[in-house]
Amino acid sequence: MVDLQTAMAAAAADRQKRLDKTADDRKKRRSGADLGIERFDPVNHVAKEKAETASMWFVLAYAVVVALLNRHMLMGWVGPGDGFLLWFLPIGMLIFLPRLHRAIMPESFVEHYKSGTWVKAGFLHTFTFLAISFLLVNPPFGDVTAASLDGAWDIAVIDADGALVLASDSDNAMGMDGEGFAWTTEDGTLHGSAWVMFTLTDNHEVSENNVEVRLSSNADPLGTVLLPVETVPSEFTNLSRSDAEHRWFLVPLGDDLVEGRWTITVDIEEQGSPWVNTRVYEWHLDVIDQRA
Repeated sequence: MVDLQTAMAAAAADRQKRLDKTADDRKKRRSGADLGIERFDPVNHVAKEKAETASMWFVLAYAVVVALLNRHMLMGWVGPGDGFLLWFLPIGMLIFLPRLHRAIMPESFVEHYKSGTWVKAGFLHTFTFLAISFLLVNPPFGDVTAASLDGAWDIAVIDADGALVLASDSDNAMGMDGEGFAWTTEDGTLHGSAWVMFTLTDNHEVSENNVEVRLSSNADPLGTVLLPVETVPSEFTNLSRSDAEHRWFLVPLGDDLVEGRWTITVDIEEQGSPWVNTRVYEWHLDVIDQRA
């Protein structure tokens, strides 16, 4: 048998054990050092913020310098043919950021730089370089593209009666997804004087573009150079479209074009910055004999 004193001592010990366990559970649920959270050190926090801010400004300046070197040196050396090098090499310069930080920044800053610092620096360098480069290759700082076609081009024919017929509106002409027209005739000849019309636009000065139009055919592969008219015939007055941002061209192709494929080549060249900008358009006019 257990006497009363022994039973009371056992009950007290069991109660104390339960209280200790409850206290430990409550302690684990509290935030703080027991959960592995570092104590906030305001001095260290300020030093880290200063180091991160210095790194940010350094990376920004570095990206600007890389963009300027790319614009004024690398682009002129590589030219417009290899666009891969023009973005891969400058962005690849981010691999030097850790070494430059350690060489330039004070030791008190360097000790705060971790792997996350280099990740953030890499993203900042990449997007800063892209933004600055975009500004430097567009007017007024640069021009890397020649004039481009604005809207659709068209073929016009003035028949013997003086009527103007556009290929885009004629039932006898069928478009070929912007690459040309197939014009069906009764006897294999497109009677009348044929003209090509198109409008160019540019992000700088469209008038500074040199434009050469060449017409070739199955019978004459070398073709001949055509000159746009300086005085627009009255039939085309309502179609003319020239202003500060657009340059309209009206080029005679010849009279009574015979059956076959006629190729219209438009060569555009402009002295841009830092290189010469070029663009080529090639269109077709197929004259078809419906008797064939």
